[in-house]
Amino acid sequence: MFFNRSRMKVGLKTEKGGLRLAFLCIILTLCAGFAQAQQPEDVKKALRLIDIEQPTKGLAAMEQAVKANAAGENAAAYQYYLGLAQIRTGALDQALASFDKGISMNEKEPLNYAGKGHVKLIQKNPTEAKPLLDKAVSLAKSKNIEAQKAIAEAYLQDSKFLLEAIQILSKVKSSNPEDAEGAILLGDAYLAQNNGGASVSSYENAAKADAKNGKAHYKIGMVYQRSKNNPVAIEAFDKAVAADPEYAPAYKELGEIYYNMKEGAKAAKAQESYVKITEKPEQGRMKLAFYYFMAKDYAKANEIFKDLSTKPNPSIVLLRFYAKSLAEVKDTTGSRRVFEQYFATAKPEDIEAGDYNAYGKLLQMMKDDSLAINAYQSSLKLEPKQPELLQLVAEAQFKSKKYKESADTYKKMIAQRSRVLSQDYYSIGRSYYYSEQFAAADSAFTKLIELQPNMTVGYLWSGRSKAQLDPETETGLAKPVYEKLIEKAQVNPEKSKNELIEAYRYLGSYYYSNKQDIAQSKTYWEKVLALDPKNAQALEVLKEMKKQ
Repeated sequence: MFFNRSRMKVGLKTEKGGLRLAFLCIILTLCAGFAQAQQPEDVKKALRLIDIEQPTKGLAAMEQAVKANAAGENAAAYQYYLGLAQIRTGALDQALASFDKGISMNEKEPLNYAGKGHVKLIQKNPTEAKPLLDKAVSLAKSKNIEAQKAIAEAYLQDSKFLLEAIQILSKVKSSNPEDAEGAILLGDAYLAQNNGGASVSSYENAAKADAKNGKAHYKIGMVYQRSKNNPVAIEAFDKAVAADPEYAPAYKELGEIYYNMKEGAKAAKAQESYVKITEKPEQGRMKLAFYYFMAKDYAKANEIFKDLSTKPNPSIVLLRFYAKSLAEVKDTTGSRRVFEQYFATAKPEDIEAGDYNAYGKLLQMMKDDSLAINAYQSSLKLEPKQPELLQLVAEAQFKSKKYKESADTYKKMIAQRSRVLSQDYYSIGRSYYYSEQFAAADSAFTKLIELQPNMTVGYLWSGRSKAQLDPETETGLAKPVYEKLIEKAQVNPEKSKNELIEAYRYLGSYYYSNKQDIAQSKTYWEKVLALDPKNAQALEVLKEMKKQ
């Protein structure tokens, strides 16, 4: 058999050309599939607006993108993206309508079946969701990454389908490791499994794939915040806003973390950025006011509180903090007005002991001690164990000359103290003394002397109490205490001048009236005059002594 070698060469060349052409067609088809599978830039921008809490702008941008592509071959896919945006803004009925429209436009487009299944799973209706997602799976080519992601994102709404979601997203990762959104969804899936390590790794992959993706770092921060690892969470949120300076959720979480860490100034700074970006700043402004309050920037806090308090039905929490913040800047009249509004609005079970405490302090600042005591008593009914508050009540009662009530309150306070202070014995002793409970007063001052043996005040008041128990100086009950006072006062006689005068007067009277020891009595009265030359009592007594 003879062969035409030239024809044979041509044949081989033609055959190779055909193979090359076929292979090129496959590549082009795959590339077209990938190109079709990639999320369009206008869609990315619209969804990002929703992510940064500007949903109205995001939906408007998505609707514009749908209109711009209404006549294109991807019109049905754009209906899915519109529905996805509506899901992310909570408009589930509108999302279903968008998906139905997409299906009517192209029954072979898997995205809209995935979208409908997504809504059904959110609505806790897996029975209707499963056939829709199965349909999406049957229509989706393995290389259609967007369809695979849509199916997986739907599966993530129900823990029963978590493994299916991970399998799909793992394939997406293998097909296109640079798909940031796919990596984020895979991280979400691992997090739903409580696999924090794998979750963070996947989010990190997303961050590497898209350097401007704030969402990836934000998600990492949320993982660490969940485990209460604040330093690492803060670092991740900082990276989120560095990658995308408009990523509002990261600022919000930074504010929360700093607030919980009692770093008010940092919390306020983060929240300021959040409020500037978010589409609905009202709730954010309220938090900002709280952060200003913590940072002791009461002027800025009051600006926001004032504005929000004029809205219909202001919250009781707002009124509570507004009243306290006004008190901090000494706007007592304004603070009292807001406190009264708060107490009139709040349900009894919502009022806290601390509210009455703050109100009581305000009333004391306004010199209304009687009402302040009532406020404190209301606080103590809610929370009886408050030794510091009992001290305030007792002090107010003493100031109002309600000495017996003051003594009773101090007694309760001392019973609650983990460690009784010398000041406590001084305070209750004086309340006992002025309510003429002299034995109890002397007991309190004796304990004061035990705690502060080198201070003259305990001896002074113990001497007074004993003198009241021995008004005719028959037994000289106070004599040893006053003598001890003199001994202690000699350390600094100028500082203790008044105490010494009192002690000398007592001893002078004791020797004069009880012992009839004129010489000894005269000595003490002369000591009084040495300290106070114009002391009328000493002058009168010495004058009488001369006559005798």
